[in-house]
Amino acid sequence: MAKCLLIVVVAFVHCECSSLIRKNNEPYMYKSINTGRPIFFATELAKTQSLKQKEMMMMMGNAPEDLTVDISRRRIDVSVRTNTLLNPAPIDEVENTIEEMVDVMIKAEEVSSDDPLMNDLMEMKKEMNNTKEVTVRTGTPSAGGESTEESFMDRVKELLAASGIEAQLPLDCGRNPLSPRDPLNKEPLPWVVALGSREDGRFHYRCTGAVIDPFHVLTDAECVTSPNINVAHMNVTGMVPDPYAIENFVVGRRVHPSITDTDSLLDGHNIGILELALPLEFNDYIQPICLPGLFDKPDPDEVTNSTIIGFDNIRDTRQGRVAGLYTWPNSKTFGAAACYSAIRIFNRENPDEKSNLFKIITKNHFCVDRPFEEVGKSIVVRQDPKTGRVQLLGVGPIANARKTNPIAYTLVQPHRFWIELVLKKFKDNVMHLS
Repeated sequence: MAKCLLIVVVAFVHCECSSLIRKNNEPYMYKSINTGRPIFFATELAKTQSLKQKEMMMMMGNAPEDLTVDISRRRIDVSVRTNTLLNPAPIDEVENTIEEMVDVMIKAEEVSSDDPLMNDLMEMKKEMNNTKEVTVRTGTPSAGGESTEESFMDRVKELLAASGIEAQLPLDCGRNPLSPRDPLNKEPLPWVVALGSREDGRFHYRCTGAVIDPFHVLTDAECVTSPNINVAHMNVTGMVPDPYAIENFVVGRRVHPSITDTDSLLDGHNIGILELALPLEFNDYIQPICLPGLFDKPDPDEVTNSTIIGFDNIRDTRQGRVAGLYTWPNSKTFGAAACYSAIRIFNRENPDEKSNLFKIITKNHFCVDRPFEEVGKSIVVRQDPKTGRVQLLGVGPIANARKTNPIAYTLVQPHRFWIELVLKKFKDNVMHLS
């Protein structure tokens, strides 16, 4: 507990120096996935005595941070996991997007109930419902053909542009200035972050994240809620701890508002944001990664390749908890529907090696055909063939404990709106206090 209190004091000093003291002391707290309320590190540590052993180990950061799950213990109605759910109709996809935006704003409490954007989205949702009722009743679209999914989506884009939501992330992203033609095959990978703790002057690696702007790192919610993750290392060229790494302290934590307990880490919302004490200076060795656009909906039937990035060969030594940076290119990647179908087919053909991972696949997941024990805590990226820039596809790997491939990751794209909301609130608060 003394170490954790010291961490908070150090974070306070850094935060004050960078003029990021914010209302309600937000940088020094994180939202507990057990209670949903902001809690100080030291208070949370004191409460771990009442938690189950598995939950306590996760909150303390003492367990392997890789989440393998005995999925057969989860009570899930598999009958609802249909192709319709993973492949909604275009008009339903637009309606789902609007509903998810409103739901995120309400749960995250990032905006007030009378916010113009929320009111406009609610009105648009009512209009969409009326349009669908007319279509079902008459068998034809409403008169004029104006109320199509395309027109609704265009109107959503206009609302977001007016609110400033889609103006938070850097436009210059996903570059590797030292290897622009082949950005994934030369170190350092300037977007990758090694997350861990500094204890007794030593660095202890725990998780992998990615830089998304000068103050924020994107990773999974399990890493964000671990109080033993309090520092971030950028410019890692191979092994951590790296004497040339740029170190920054973690002073703020956000998890997706749909996460309320450890079980909800499996529901396609396993994503979180860490706030850094000091702004990063982007250069040849540190760059923000690109994120998929708000309306760049992933194809649930897609089968393609991607690159897994993480740290392996993790071991405790006198220097700390060391690990080696790795990249695993040409990893076969399946969209949610393709993954669901592939696992079911495999199970029929291999009854002795069944995987129950398909039971938790949602439209917010994708799968990679790699063994979990060789990948561990990692992120998945892809180079855009049109621009050559690197884009973050997913975080938060989970796998069936009995059969550990494929691995399911949480898609970043469905949570782009929430990410933008968090960054906008951060900038608004900083401007308010400056």
